[in-house]
Amino acid sequence: MFWRRTRFSTEGLTTRTHGLLRRGHPELRVAVNDPGLLAGAKEFLRFVVRYLDRSGRPIRDRETLRYGYWLVKFVAAERESDILDVVEFDPEATTFVPGGSLAVRYWEEQHRVCKRNNALFAPPDPDTLTAVSAGVMEGKPVQGMRYPWPAHMSGWVVVTDDYSGDVTSLVREHTYHLSAARPDLAPYLALPPGFGFDLRGRVRVTYDEALLKEHLREYFGDEAVDEAGFPKRH
Repeated sequence: MFWRRTRFSTEGLTTRTHGLLRRGHPELRVAVNDPGLLAGAKEFLRFVVRYLDRSGRPIRDRETLRYGYWLVKFVAAERESDILDVVEFDPEATTFVPGGSLAVRYWEEQHRVCKRNNALFAPPDPDTLTAVSAGVMEGKPVQGMRYPWPAHMSGWVVVTDDYSGDVTSLVREHTYHLSAARPDLAPYLALPPGFGFDLRGRVRVTYDEALLKEHLREYFGDEAVDEAGFPKRH
């Protein structure tokens, strides 16, 4: 098994694998921009090595991989044919940039919030759409709730106190635009449907099972509620 025989080393802000080449696979290398992310960089490489084990197939040059919320790509290192370097989307998801700092930071922050609130880790695809009200992208205090919406939507509705309740006033933004404009919201985006957050003052994370059931029933019918597997109340 790859991961049991793979070692990791760190030099400066760069972490790499040792042992993959003996099994016919290029070594992997990732750089971060903050010493506080080095432990996360190592965990990222462990994740990728386990992926190699599970999939049974190699990672090719210029192949992409979702690491939780964010997308990374593996590219052949210049003048080092036996190494694949990690690059990642920039915050606006428009181009790939060297390193894996953002992917690691999102992974750590989102897992921390989910674990603290005993919630499943359910990051949306950053290319999905999120409904926001006026003032969200401009940095005003917000609250958000995630619903089980279709695949092209993240499920998140994020509003400020300016929101009147008129859903037609909401604007759909790509979720990567939201996390770029509001990095303070990114840690909460992996909370699953039924969860919400309120950052208007003291930070609160909430869970509303009744609201989640109502939404499931409205859009998907009674069977969806039964299939969701909510715990029975006595």
